[in-house]
Amino acid sequence: MAIERVEQAAGAVLVWAHARVREVACYTCGHAASRVHSRYDRRLADAAISGQMVVLRLRVRRFFCDTTECGVHTFAEQPVGVATPRARRTPRSREMLESIGLALAGRAGARLATGLGMPAGRNTLLRLVRALPDAPVGEVTVLGVDDFAIKKG
Repeated sequence: MAIERVEQAAGAVLVWAHARVREVACYTCGHAASRVHSRYDRRLADAAISGQMVVLRLRVRRFFCDTTECGVHTFAEQPVGVATPRARRTPRSREMLESIGLALAGRAGARLATGLGMPAGRNTLLRLVRALPDAPVGEVTVLGVDDFAIKKG
């Protein structure tokens, strides 16, 4: 990533950045693509700095996939560790909000997140917690049978 400029405005730190790589692999076929179709800006919420909200303005390029067998004609680059498809937050910001949601959830978590510079609503925190994968069960040593379910068919 190359940082173009950093600005402080209205209680937030704005960071303009773009990827520096020349070629990107197509996510469908894996073929390297270097022909740029277009560019667009993404706004991503990042982890806070000193209690101030950080907004990452990421310049993303769309590339042509020149492989004829590939069903995708154009695709957007996704800088690893910075952006995921259709996300409004960086992975680090999401992890931090998931931790807050697991610890406090609801309104208390929303107040803490806002105080830390990462404003998020109570429903957002709960949705992030619900989206977490379940813990692995492991080996089952004892299995109980429900007699009533057998009688009901």
